Amino acid sequence: MNNISNDIKNWLYTQKDWLQEAAERLLKNDDLTSHDINELVNLLKSPSIPQPQPKKVFAELTSVSVQNSELRLKSIGKISGIENLAPRQPLTFGTDNLVVIFGHNGSGKSSYSKIIKNISGKPRTSTLKGNVFKDPPASQNCEIVYTQEKQEHTLDWHTHTGPVDALRVIDIFDTDESQYYLGKENPISYTPSLVKLFEDLAKTCDDIKDKLLFERNTLISTLPDIPEIYLQTEAATQYRNLSSSMSENDVQLLTTWGDQQEAEIRALDDRLKSSNPLEDAKKIQATLSQLNSLIKRIEEVASHYNKQKNEQIKIIKRTFEEKKKQAEDSASIINGQLLKGVGSDVWKSMWEAARTYSTNFAYPTEHFPKLDSAKCVLCHQELSFDAQQRLSNFEKFVQGKLESDAKVAEATYTHNLNLLPSIPSAIDTQTFCIASGLKEDWVNYLNAYFDNARLIRAVILSEEKQDITEINTIADAIHNLKQHCTFFEQQITQLKKDAESFNRSLVEKNKVNLEMKRWISQQRAQIQTEVKRLKQIKQYDQWIASTNSRTISAKAGTVADALITESYVARFNQELQMLGAKHLKIELIKTKTAKGRPLHRLQLKAAKHQFPIESILSEGERRIITLAAFLADVSEKPFKAPFVFDDPISSLDQTWEERTIDRLIQLSQTRQVIVFTHRLSLLGMLSEKADSIHTIHIRQEAWGAGEAGEIPLYGKKPEAALKDLKGRRITQARKILETEGQELYYPLAKAICSDLRILTERIVEFVFLADVIQRHRRTVNTQGKIHKLAQINSSDCELIEEIMTKYSCYEHSQSLEAPVQMPEPNELDTDVDKLLEWHAEFSKRVA
Repeated sequence: MNNISNDIKNWLYTQKDWLQEAAERLLKNDDLTSHDINELVNLLKSPSIPQPQPKKVFAELTSVSVQNSELRLKSIGKISGIENLAPRQPLTFGTDNLVVIFGHNGSGKSSYSKIIKNISGKPRTSTLKGNVFKDPPASQNCEIVYTQEKQEHTLDWHTHTGPVDALRVIDIFDTDESQYYLGKENPISYTPSLVKLFEDLAKTCDDIKDKLLFERNTLISTLPDIPEIYLQTEAATQYRNLSSSMSENDVQLLTTWGDQQEAEIRALDDRLKSSNPLEDAKKIQATLSQLNSLIKRIEEVASHYNKQKNEQIKIIKRTFEEKKKQAEDSASIINGQLLKGVGSDVWKSMWEAARTYSTNFAYPTEHFPKLDSAKCVLCHQELSFDAQQRLSNFEKFVQGKLESDAKVAEATYTHNLNLLPSIPSAIDTQTFCIASGLKEDWVNYLNAYFDNARLIRAVILSEEKQDITEINTIADAIHNLKQHCTFFEQQITQLKKDAESFNRSLVEKNKVNLEMKRWISQQRAQIQTEVKRLKQIKQYDQWIASTNSRTISAKAGTVADALITESYVARFNQELQMLGAKHLKIELIKTKTAKGRPLHRLQLKAAKHQFPIESILSEGERRIITLAAFLADVSEKPFKAPFVFDDPISSLDQTWEERTIDRLIQLSQTRQVIVFTHRLSLLGMLSEKADSIHTIHIRQEAWGAGEAGEIPLYGKKPEAALKDLKGRRITQARKILETEGQELYYPLAKAICSDLRILTERIVEFVFLADVIQRHRRTVNTQGKIHKLAQINSSDCELIEEIMTKYSCYEHSQSLEAPVQMPEPNELDTDVDKLLEWHAEFSKRVA
């Protein structure tokens, strides 16, 4: 066992965290609550932790669980509304382990058996009905009294409340159970705790799976249905094929819609409406020309009113202004000299002579005028700072460079201003847009752009110094407009083709498909939600797949082979041996393991052709092997609970009847065994063979079935019946004789005499002849008995003959001329005492 426990522990260590946790909880608590299942579901959903976790101990795997509790049924009474049962006294099972409930057909035996099957929750039980010949009952209930661990419990049980948990351990064998074991795969009734762990784990997997499925099924799609007109489109197929693998970008691509697509729909619609494709192509060509013109105007504005151009103009303007100021400053310097005639022709001649002298003689290697570390070439005086400045300005003036530079800078600035394109007015913009087939929003957009350009132009042209504002970007708009151009070009090409041949159905198909794409674009939010839902469902599917119990069943099969199958098969063969059916070619085999539970089946042994055993075996053979299978299944349970047998010897011959009776008595040595029967032979043999037995007779009365009372005389042991005659019936007869007289006493006395004769005959069979032979029995049973016949002596024979002779006259008709007088109670007492004393003495003699 320890080896198996360690093997199971090592196997559990290879399983996922949630399954290990489930095993740990099952080992500690035997069952899981809904709270446990919810926590296990959350653990299953949690991401796997890569770091090694401390291993669970699973201490309960190696602990030994001892169950030796005892359960006994005490009574069933106060029955209301159940079948035809209406007893005035409860059915009491007594204190003996062996209980026999005898009754004829219709006495209520099956109804009591049904009650026990319902309260114990057996799967093959029929619903308890009311009396079909009466109005439906207000309620269906009865009182169940039972003891558990010698503690008495009284339960007011109503049929609608279902089984009683404490009574589920009761096992019942009847015709339905017999059929259950025939030719079908059946799980064993009791499962050892180590194997039960796998059953519970498999059930836990199913419970977790059900919980996950429930959560998964709450993820309801809110995706709108496709309009019927679009059902056959390609776009509809894409819509139907949304999947968990789609990214946000995939959704974006699927739901993108813009002006170009709208234009495509209009183009397709126009194609469908067009009666003259070539004429329509000309119209679109005109629109295309206008659009190209508009794009050209926009590009011109964009190319001249951009940041680079604006900075360039600013630099040119600043250079012009600087040059102009320098020229103006130079002229003012010449005009402001102290001597008259500066700048005149005479003065200029003198200046040129000074230049010639300086470059040829004074400073031949220097530019004129030499200013640094130099002397004036005219007066040979040192040049002061002011003199140096004056000479420099004189040179610039003479050369005319400042004025020339200023004119060049002005021309450059003017040229750049002239290059600035005119900006369309609001009316021009509207005219352009209408002619280009653009909507009103384009008019507003372009007007805003051109207004911004006009502000920049105003700043550029202004004489005041202002910062030039950056123009709004227009690149995306130009790109979109060029796409419109491309689309118009495609339209023109398509219309020219349509002029040659036109496939209307294809165009209609394409148009509807585009309309479906537009419809899809309107469902973006719902599609995003749906993709998220599909991702969640995929995750749930992965979680659900992890609850598959195949690995559990496989491991359970290995464990079950060691702990169940071998033992179960051995018990079945042993039961066949004890029931005298070993010669039947039947075997019990394991077929498979399902949900952690091993399944077994009865089949023909060594048969060349396998047929259902019910089609091969006789009714009695089927009964005996299913009884063996039932006993092998339930007899080794580790708790003492009642076994209930409803007519166990049905269809059995004399030999199997006796073997079955012996087995029932053997079972009653350790637990309560309750037998329902209508067979007098079963009642008689059980009464004779069992050391201690509690017998009950149930019968049908006018008020209903199930009334419990004493076993009839023919069903009792001779000694017990004699004591009943003496202690109860003769006493009652004596009282009647004393109070009512001979007339009422006569029938009672005659019945006592008749029964005394019958009991004497039973004494001959069961005591005098030691049950070697019986009436209505084929076999002569001599084993362990025939030596008792040697103890018979003549006085025994004389007593038997005396009683038989005396009381035969009360059993058989007599001559009217010699009527028989009923014996007095005292005489009856004396004769019964004789038989009782003889029975006691003879029993000691033959023991």
